[in-house]
Amino acid sequence: MTEPGIETDQAKKSGLAVGVLSMWEAFAQGLGTNGPAAVTALFFVSIAGLVGGSLPFVLILAFLIYAGMTLITYEWSKEVASAYSWAAFHKRGFKRVGGFFSFFGGLTYWYYYLLGYTGFAMLGLSSFLYVLFPSVTAQYPWLWMPIITIVIIETTALAYFGIKISMRYILYTGMAEVIFLVITSIIFLVIGGPRNTGVVFTAIPVGNNFTLIFVAMMLGIATFGGINSIVPVAEETRNPKRNVPIALVTLASIVGFVLILNAYSQTILFGISNMFNYATLPDPGVTLYLKYLGLAGGVLLIIFVINSFNTSGVSFETSTIRTVYGYARDGVFFPKSFTKINKHKVPGNVVIFTGVLSLVIAIIAGLVMGPFLASIFLILSNSVFSFFNHALAGIELSVYHRRNKDLKIFRHLVIPWVTAIMIFIAIIYVVYPAPPAPLKYSAWVAGIYAVFVIVTYFYYKSRSPEKLEKIGEFSL
Repeated sequence: MTEPGIETDQAKKSGLAVGVLSMWEAFAQGLGTNGPAAVTALFFVSIAGLVGGSLPFVLILAFLIYAGMTLITYEWSKEVASAYSWAAFHKRGFKRVGGFFSFFGGLTYWYYYLLGYTGFAMLGLSSFLYVLFPSVTAQYPWLWMPIITIVIIETTALAYFGIKISMRYILYTGMAEVIFLVITSIIFLVIGGPRNTGVVFTAIPVGNNFTLIFVAMMLGIATFGGINSIVPVAEETRNPKRNVPIALVTLASIVGFVLILNAYSQTILFGISNMFNYATLPDPGVTLYLKYLGLAGGVLLIIFVINSFNTSGVSFETSTIRTVYGYARDGVFFPKSFTKINKHKVPGNVVIFTGVLSLVIAIIAGLVMGPFLASIFLILSNSVFSFFNHALAGIELSVYHRRNKDLKIFRHLVIPWVTAIMIFIAIIYVVYPAPPAPLKYSAWVAGIYAVFVIVTYFYYKSRSPEKLEKIGEFSL
């Protein structure tokens, strides 16, 4: 079914279930990808390990940058509604080199979604469970592999049977998760009493070492990652150029508030000076909830964290599938067989391919580094491309609107360019001063993939230049 204003032939060209998602169901796609409860279990630990009690400060700074990134996506989503969204954004940016950036941007965002699925959702879940039951995992150190296999099969099955059922599952459980985090955070603030302080919103807890603050910013920004993954389901959203922007703003506001509030409440309750110890504990959030909210609070957190990783897997896989489908539909990079739509209006072959490839990546990375370290490694590696594409899209936004003679100085020029500069600084700090090995190699892996994409582009340019002209063109 299509909304008024969306032509039937456009829906047929899309091939997907055009117009089946409401604004709130599109919102769920980004909420699931972010996985707020899962973020508190994985990212809070990693960031606290770098900056201790300045965890809330890093998140505040990171959210300001991510808000700028969301504005960039918001503005583009009013212009474009496409499954391979970032390829379509770049195509409309720089005219002369738009084809290259469209090819490069879309495929590097596929890398982001794919490694988000394997790194954050799958390996993140297994590492959470791995330390939750240390005696079991000590006896069965290989247990994370069947866990990942089972969850990938489950999330792939959800993706195969249609987008609406997946998004409704994420919406209902995700909003319950958000409500739980807000209520428990407020309880922690009350329990904290006189320990509430604004010091945690400064660099004082880390000795005003801003190098550490900037090194942690990459993970800080990634904490809010996934919010903008609403855009790959634009073709399946009703009135997408209105509802997708609304969903983006709504989601960014909710997730930003919830994560900063929870980080603050955990920090003041655990103790500002103890936050480096927080990072050494297995599942410190669970420890905190058990101590102050009893068994019921701890068990509920565990349930929400597990479900959060699972919904993140569903959403990341959804984005991965749509990006691949967009390229296959244009006859580039992926085989034409990937355009086959099943009876649930989903590219079934792409779903299966994504599930198998993700399983291979997760198993190999986990065997080499262990599930937790592999999770952080893949997140850092894929974040480079998310940041780069946002920065580029921000610069393109001013070019695009200037060309169309409807440039708004503040939202099309000032905010996007300032955001782009801050993003490039964050990327630099992944390379130098880099995190300790093996995490510092995450940027190298991203670089190797970038070279591969560039070489592939010039291969197409020499052999089938007409195919490159299609990339990024499709939009409802």
